[in-house]
Amino acid sequence: MNRRRTTVEQELMDRSDRINWDEALQQFLDSLKMRGLSFHTRRWHRENLQAVFKSLVHLNFATAPSLITDKMLQEVVLKMVDAGLSNTTINHRVRSLKQFYQYLVVESIVPANPAEKIDRRKAPVNLIETFTEEQLAKLLAVPDKTRFVGLRDYAMMLLLLDTGVRLSELVGIKLVDLKLSENEIVITEGKGGKQRRVFVSPKTKEMILKYIRVRGDIPGNPYLLVSNENLPMKRRNVQERLSIYGQAVNLEGVRVSPHTFRHTFAKLYIMRGGDPFSLQALLGHSTLEMVRHYVNLWGSDLQKMHRQFSPVSYLLR
Repeated sequence: MNRRRTTVEQELMDRSDRINWDEALQQFLDSLKMRGLSFHTRRWHRENLQAVFKSLVHLNFATAPSLITDKMLQEVVLKMVDAGLSNTTINHRVRSLKQFYQYLVVESIVPANPAEKIDRRKAPVNLIETFTEEQLAKLLAVPDKTRFVGLRDYAMMLLLLDTGVRLSELVGIKLVDLKLSENEIVITEGKGGKQRRVFVSPKTKEMILKYIRVRGDIPGNPYLLVSNENLPMKRRNVQERLSIYGQAVNLEGVRVSPHTFRHTFAKLYIMRGGDPFSLQALLGHSTLEMVRHYVNLWGSDLQKMHRQFSPVSYLLR
């Protein structure tokens, strides 16, 4: 019987040398799935890491994860810069690369993390697009509410504006998720697999209920939003419908998309005195980073807020 005479480190190196990039990538993606991350998040990481792999091949570098060094990855980043990719795109790939190698180290697939010292590039702070109240009024006036599609789209836009839900969350809403007697909806398809509650105004509730009555019962289809063929609406369908309305009113300087509705919800919430902590919960952000950005952009009337909430003014009124 052969006896092992190698060290633990040598054993791990031998094992890691046998795992190629595709195998390691699949194991990483499977781990994300086990953690409950959405299909779209997993696809995002896959695309980023496949782009890194192509760069390694183009540079004639080794592609086995255990053989890749920090110098190789720095060359990969430089290649992206020379190719004219934006800093945001490069940072996305670096982010995936770091998470990929963190997983490989924890699982003892590689002995060290060559991506650890790669810094993200400074990306410009992009101006967040939002609708003006005039633009919103024009958009909401377009759908023909006497027709099924128009009524559905009108209710859909009110829902987007009233809750700030993501596109993937919107199309994932099922009838059983509606708690309209309590003016709330349970989001079960949240980012990272997290559930949360969002709330609707009486007007939005009224339109959703009207739409549901027209929608009727569709065996085998539990989703709130349905197409003319009684099929669940896809993300692409929602984007196409919103684009049609944007073109109909010739909106300029802003993209008519679910994400613009989300940003508009955040803007109006902050400008009307909403606090960052409740906004974080409503939007489903895991940290306050993005919410702080909203506050910096739109919470500018601090003097007015101070007059409204000053402790001295309250105590000595």
